[in-house]
Amino acid sequence: MRGLLLGTIISLLFGALTIWLMQQDGGYVFINFQNFTVEMTVWVALLLYLIVTASIVWFFSLVKWGVGAGGLRNWWVSRASSKKINTTKQGLILYADHEWQRALEVLTKSAERSIMPEVDLLFAVRSASKGGQIEEARSLIEKLKSSNPKFYLLAQKSLAEIYIQDESFDLALEIITPMADERPEDPGVLRLLADVLHLTEDWTSLQLLLQDMHRFKALDKSDMALLEFDVYQNLLSEFQADPDLTLQEQKEQVADLWDIIPKRLKTDSHLSCFYFDLLVSVNDCEKMIPIMIKNVNNSWSDELVLRLGETGIPKPEFRLAAAEKWLVKYPENSILLFTLGNICCQLKFWGKARDYFSSALAIEPNPKIFASLGEVMIQIGEVDAAHDAFRRGLILGNQEGFSK
Repeated sequence: MRGLLLGTIISLLFGALTIWLMQQDGGYVFINFQNFTVEMTVWVALLLYLIVTASIVWFFSLVKWGVGAGGLRNWWVSRASSKKINTTKQGLILYADHEWQRALEVLTKSAERSIMPEVDLLFAVRSASKGGQIEEARSLIEKLKSSNPKFYLLAQKSLAEIYIQDESFDLALEIITPMADERPEDPGVLRLLADVLHLTEDWTSLQLLLQDMHRFKALDKSDMALLEFDVYQNLLSEFQADPDLTLQEQKEQVADLWDIIPKRLKTDSHLSCFYFDLLVSVNDCEKMIPIMIKNVNNSWSDELVLRLGETGIPKPEFRLAAAEKWLVKYPENSILLFTLGNICCQLKFWGKARDYFSSALAIEPNPKIFASLGEVMIQIGEVDAAHDAFRRGLILGNQEGFSK
C-alpha cells in the first residue's frame, strides 16, 4: 500500500516537472527534405519518437512470436490437440453411457490421430468386448501392443478380460498365470485370477490366493469379506471325505478343513452349520456341540438351534439344559420349541416333548411338527390324538403345496 502511494506521488511530480519544462521552453524542430517540410515542438517530436519506437518494437515482437517456437504455431497445434481431445472425450462419454458400438467407432477413429492413442485403443478394446465383438477386440489389442510396448501388460489384462467374458477360461489362465508369476503384487492381475478361479469354482486354489489378495489390497474391505465368506462356504458345502480313507483319517480331513478358516469366521452360524453337517457325516459331531451352544449364546441362529435337536447327536441332557435356558429369552420361538421337543424325544421324555411340540404348533403350525407330535402321541398311547395330528399335518402340507 505504501509502495503504491509512493509511486503515485513520484508520477505526479514527474508529470508536473514535465509540464513545467514544456511551459518554460517548448523548443523547436524543423525538418526539410526536398519539397517536404515538417515543423513541431521538441516535446511533440519526442512523443512521436516514443510512439514510433514502441510500434516498431511491438511489431517485431509479434513477428517473432508468430514464427518462433511458440505463438501462432503453438496456437494452431493447441487448437488441433483440443479438437482431438474432444473426440476422445466424446468416445469416453459414449463408453460411460454403454453405447458400445458408437464408442468403438469414435475411439478407433480417434486413435489414428490422437495425442494419447493408447487411451483411445484401450477403451475401444473394452467397448468391443462389451459389445460382443471379440475378434475386433483382439485386433485392437495387437494394435495397442505394437503402438506402445509399455502398454503390453495392460493389453494382456484386457485380452484376459475378453477371454473371461467369452468363458474361455483356459485361454485366460494362459495369459494370467505368467503375469501372476512375474507380478504377484499387481492388484489387477490378482483380481483377474480370482475371477477365473471363482467362475470355474476352483475353491481350493482361490483360498490359497486370498492371502495375496489381502496383502496387496486387490479388493476393498467389503468385497474382500464377501469373497472370503463365499470361498469358505463353498469349501465346506462341497467337501466330501475320501471314501478310501479310514473313519479317523476322514475326521482329520474335516478338522484340517476347519483349521484353515479364519477365526473370525468360525463364529458365523451359517459356516458353523456346514461344519456341523460334515462332522455328522464322519460321526464326529460331539466336539462341535459346545461350540454351537457358545455361538448361539453370542448370536442367535435358528439354523444352529435346529441342528442341536437332530437325532443321533450325543449329550442330549447337556443340549436340553442349554436349550431350556434360551426359553427365558425366546419363549415364543417355534424353532426352539421344536428343538426342545426333539431332544425330549431322544431322552424319552414324552410328556415334555408333547408340551413343546404343542406350544410350537400354537405359534406356527408346521407339517413336520404335526408329524413329530403324532409320533409322541403314539408313544404315550393316545392313538386318536396321534391320528388327528397326522391328519392336520397332511392337510396343512397339501395346502402349502397347493399354494406354491
